[in-house]
Amino acid sequence: MIRKERQYAKEDANAFRQQVRMAAVQVTGLRQDELAMALAYEVEPFSGVPAADAEVAYVPVADADPAVRVYDVTVTRKKKRSAGGCERFLAPALVIGAIAILLAAADFFFMQRKLYALRREVAVQTELEARLDAVRKPAAAARAEAQAIRERREAAARAQDDVARARASYAHLLKAVAAAYGERAVLTSIEGGPSSVRIKGVAATASAAVDVQVALTQAAAEHGWRLVPGPIVLRKPGLTAEFESELTHD
Repeated sequence: MIRKERQYAKEDANAFRQQVRMAAVQVTGLRQDELAMALAYEVEPFSGVPAADAEVAYVPVADADPAVRVYDVTVTRKKKRSAGGCERFLAPALVIGAIAILLAAADFFFMQRKLYALRREVAVQTELEARLDAVRKPAAAARAEAQAIRERREAAARAQDDVARARASYAHLLKAVAAAYGERAVLTSIEGGPSSVRIKGVAATASAAVDVQVALTQAAAEHGWRLVPGPIVLRKPGLTAEFESELTHD
């Protein structure tokens, strides 16, 4: 409501007339009876007539402001009806009320049953989910343990393969040493293993010692060994040549 101006009709002492200005958004879309009731509530504090007991007549009045609606409103108090008239409408109203109560009760009962069913379904699903979790966790742990076992077995197999290859390469090295030394030199010591070996020997001459190292380099390389020649030392009075070599395997 924007503004009210109070006026009384001269022609009817029991009628109350007032011009009412209301915001357009308040009345847009209202039916005639809804608008009459809204106007009755607007003037109730000034007319002294309760909106429920008011008979409302209104006439729209043009106004330059499009945001408001103006009405000339006339309010009179409804005349009391006889008890017989009330009783004529009371029975149907009671029947309608009883039907409405029954419908509301039926709807409430239906909703309660539906809610109960949903609660039971949720409870069952929750229990099933808990059981599944109880199964999933041990299963996941078992899978992890099985994977760890497989990895350990694979590592052990790789280690065994490495050891087997090292043993085989060491055996090949010994054969290569025997072939390289032959009658040209005498093997005095062999230390280390299985992937790093230091060999010492004695040859009659320095030239023979060099020949042994060259032959051993070629023979050992065929089996993955790499030879690093060491010093050759001449010993008197026999003029023998002591020499050593270091071999490594990848």
